[in-house]
Amino acid sequence: MAKIRVVIVDDVQESRDNIERLLTFEPDIEIIGRAARGQEAIDVAISLEPDVMLMDVNMPDMDGVTATTEISAQLPNVGVIMMSVLNEPDLLRRSMLAGAREFLVKPFSLDELLTSVRNVHKLTQQQRRTFVTAGGSAATTQVQSRSGHTAKIISVVSLKGGVGRSVVATNFAAALKQQTQKRVALVDADIHCGDIGVMMNVTDAKTILDAVPYLRNIDTELMNNIIEEHATGVKLLLAPPSPQEAEVVTPDLVRGALGVMADTHDFIVIDTRPAFDDLNLGIFDMSDVMLLIVTMDMTAIKDARQFLEVTELLGYSNDKVRLILNRNNTYSGIPAEEIGASLRRPLWGRIPDEPGPVQRSVNEGIPLVSAQGESKVAEEINRMALDLLAEISPDSVAQPSGARAGRAGLLGRIKPGKRLELVDTKRSA
Repeated sequence: MAKIRVVIVDDVQESRDNIERLLTFEPDIEIIGRAARGQEAIDVAISLEPDVMLMDVNMPDMDGVTATTEISAQLPNVGVIMMSVLNEPDLLRRSMLAGAREFLVKPFSLDELLTSVRNVHKLTQQQRRTFVTAGGSAATTQVQSRSGHTAKIISVVSLKGGVGRSVVATNFAAALKQQTQKRVALVDADIHCGDIGVMMNVTDAKTILDAVPYLRNIDTELMNNIIEEHATGVKLLLAPPSPQEAEVVTPDLVRGALGVMADTHDFIVIDTRPAFDDLNLGIFDMSDVMLLIVTMDMTAIKDARQFLEVTELLGYSNDKVRLILNRNNTYSGIPAEEIGASLRRPLWGRIPDEPGPVQRSVNEGIPLVSAQGESKVAEEINRMALDLLAEISPDSVAQPSGARAGRAGLLGRIKPGKRLELVDTKRSA
C-alpha cells in the first residue's frame, strides 16, 4: 500500500522536528521533504509533488496563505493543511480561499494531526477536478454508476444559511419530475440539520443513517429500502433525525450512496449545507450544475462572492455555477442588476419574493410548483428547470400533458393544509 507523502513547512526548526516526530512511526505516512520559507515550499512542492503539505501561516519571506495560493494553482492535487497559533475566522477564510483543505490550531494533538492528514489525502485522491483552459470550455464531472448509467447531478449551494436553499431544492426536484416524468431523487446532504423531511412532510421514514452499518456494502437493494417516495413521485434520501446521530455519517458513505443512486435515477438534486468541508467538496465535484443561492442583503452577497472565489480556485467553469437571486423585491434597496455586477456573474434566475405562498407550501409539506403552480415563484422555478433541461438533457422533457397529469395526480393524493404530525415521530424499522 502506497504511503501518504508529506512535506512539512515551518520557519521554526523545533516545530518542524516536533511534527516529524509525531508522524515518524505511522506506517502509512512518509515525510519526504521540509521547508522553512514560503518560496522554498513552492519549490519543494513542484519538485516532489507530495500528497499533503503541512503549511505554517507565519513565515518571513512569504506567508503560508500566499504560498498555498501558488501551490493550489499549479498543483491542485496537493492537499494543503494550514497551521497557526491563531484561531481567527478571517485567517481561516483566507486559508480556505487560498486552497487549504483543513486548518489546524497549534498546539494540536497527534490524533488531530493524523485525522487531518488522512482525511485530506483521501479527499484529494477521490476528487476529480475540472480545469478551464484558455479559450476553451470545461466539461462537467458526473457521477458514474457501476452499471454505466450517468445521472445528472444538480446541487443547491450557498455559504449562508437562511437564503432559501432547501425551498429551491425541493421545488426544483418537483419541477424536474413534472416536466420529465423521469426518475428524480432529492438528497438532503445537510446531514446535521437537514429540513427536507419536514418540508416534504415525510417525518416518519428511514434516513441515510440506516446505511451506516453497510458502509462497505452499499448496493441498490439497500438504497431502495432506505429511499422514501414522495407524493410528487420524487424519491427522497433524508438526513438523520438529529445532529448527534449524524456524527456517524461520513462523506464516504454519502458519496457511496450517490454512486449507487446513479444506477436508478436520471436526475439527483442535492440540498447542501453552508460549508466548504469534505462532504460538500465531494458533492461539488460530482455536480453537473451548482445553483448558488443569494438574497438581497449584504451578508448574503459577501458570502456568495467568497463562494465564487473558491470555486474559481477549484477550477469550476462559470457554466457549472449558476447564480440565482432568491426573494427578489423592490424594497431591499439593492437593485438586482447591481448584485449581478458586484458578483461579476449574470443572474441565471430571479425568484420573486412571495413569502405567503412559500410559507404555506412549507407548512403544508407540498412543493409550491405542485400545489400552487400559478404563483410567480413556481413559474420562475419551472422556467429555470426547463432551461436547464434544454442544456443538459434536451430529450428528457415530457409532453405538457404529462406534466399536467403529474400535478393533478399529486393534488389528488395530498389535500392542501394537511401534513403529518411532528410529535413523537420515529423512524420506521
